[in-house]
Amino acid sequence: MCRLVFALGFVMLAAGSTLAGEQQARIEVGGLWCPSCSYIVGEALQKSSSVEIVDFAPAENGETGVYTVNFDDELTNVEEIAAQPLAYGYTAKVLSAAASNS
Repeated sequence: MCRLVFALGFVMLAAGSTLAGEQQARIEVGGLWCPSCSYIVGEALQKSSSVEIVDFAPAENGETGVYTVNFDDELTNVEEIAAQPLAYGYTAKVLSAAASNS
């Protein structure tokens, strides 16, 4: 009986994590004028709860870049995440947002 309760609890825990709203978004940020800008924007993006940066692709001109982030949509939303760099004078535009494949 103890094993059955443990197994049932484990299945419910695993099901709960698959139901969590893990999302992935691509956000283009402009105004990256110096090498530290990408770091500042990365820190700003992570001020939103549950945000994890998984990739950064700078443009050839170095003035823009695309951040790929994972986040839990039960804790934050893509609009809130994209708004964070604005407080530091950068521009931000959501390119895409969808359920994460990871």
